[in-house]
Amino acid sequence: MSLMLPSLNSGQSSLADVLPSCFAALGAQAFPNTLNLPSVRSVVVVVVDGLGVQNLAQVSAHARYLSALGGKADTIQTVFPSTTASALASLTTGTMPGVHGMLGYRIKDPATGQVINQLTGISSLHDPAQWLGATPLYVAAREAGMQPAIVAHPRFADTPLTKLIHHGANHVPARTLDERIAAVRKLVCEPGSQLIVLYISELDECAHNKGVTSSDWAMLLESVDSALKTLVASLPDDVGVLITADHGVVDIPDHKHVLYGDDPRLIEGISDVGGEPRCLQLYFERDASSETKARVLSAWTEDMGGIAWVMTKETVMTQGLLGNISEGNVERIGDIWVLARKDVVFYDARDTALKGRSMIGQHGGMSATELTVPLLRAGGFS
Repeated sequence: MSLMLPSLNSGQSSLADVLPSCFAALGAQAFPNTLNLPSVRSVVVVVVDGLGVQNLAQVSAHARYLSALGGKADTIQTVFPSTTASALASLTTGTMPGVHGMLGYRIKDPATGQVINQLTGISSLHDPAQWLGATPLYVAAREAGMQPAIVAHPRFADTPLTKLIHHGANHVPARTLDERIAAVRKLVCEPGSQLIVLYISELDECAHNKGVTSSDWAMLLESVDSALKTLVASLPDDVGVLITADHGVVDIPDHKHVLYGDDPRLIEGISDVGGEPRCLQLYFERDASSETKARVLSAWTEDMGGIAWVMTKETVMTQGLLGNISEGNVERIGDIWVLARKDVVFYDARDTALKGRSMIGQHGGMSATELTVPLLRAGGFS
């Protein structure tokens, strides 16, 4: 079996470069313009949750406007793990997960031993404000005289995750996509320099429920494509637009669900399971011996090595998969990582409720489909 480990393309721009470059384009000299954006009065960053480059290419006929904007060079890399909480935190802080500490979908809090769902469970932390290890860039932008805002569905307005990663930005709730487009148009007409993040969540939700290769997803993409075409056409010439995503999606059929919890060799000494089905993070009990850890690592490698990279915490760190790691985040990292290298997902057979197994579209791994996202330039950036 090959020992080749996964790697990120360190030479490619990432999602963490987007907001710093946008603020630089707005005249803030403290921010690096890695994306070489031209100067504009205001910026609209559109984040289409779940719209990977390969997903877009597979149904390009349903997204004629977006497809016409992009070429092979109009891509960037999201972060690893390729999951929403990690990616959006990197977008808003301009840092990699090892620094901001949102290291996956479910992460163990070293202070309490509780496994925290990063999308819905942050409020259960003793001090949620201290969970994020980097300050959102909106704060510095506001100090520089800009007016950042996030336009999203109302259900995201008061969530702990929104308050954490979008701290410093005004939240403008708008239920339908058309209402969000109208809200963006209204904001850019206000005086001064605006940076507006428009968050479109519907495609990702549809992918989870119906699959990214479904007709439902393709028809919804048509609506998104049409709405963004209308938006860009209605904006003043001095407003730059970037269209990107937090991750791509792969469809995983039921027969590619790999169950592990009924084999004692794979769960010996394991107190908790974090991460996501495409990228498990296994946490050992505090008193687990080195011999136990070695046996479990060997068992996972023997059983799953053909379909997954099985890595220790130390390997994940030395490979740089999470970027530079702040000292305070080291204990959050799972002791063993099981990262899908094939189109499979891993589920705990002990979960009799079969929670999450109805999802078709999945992400969190390191395939090109999950990692490569568009960076489409329009308006004042075209």
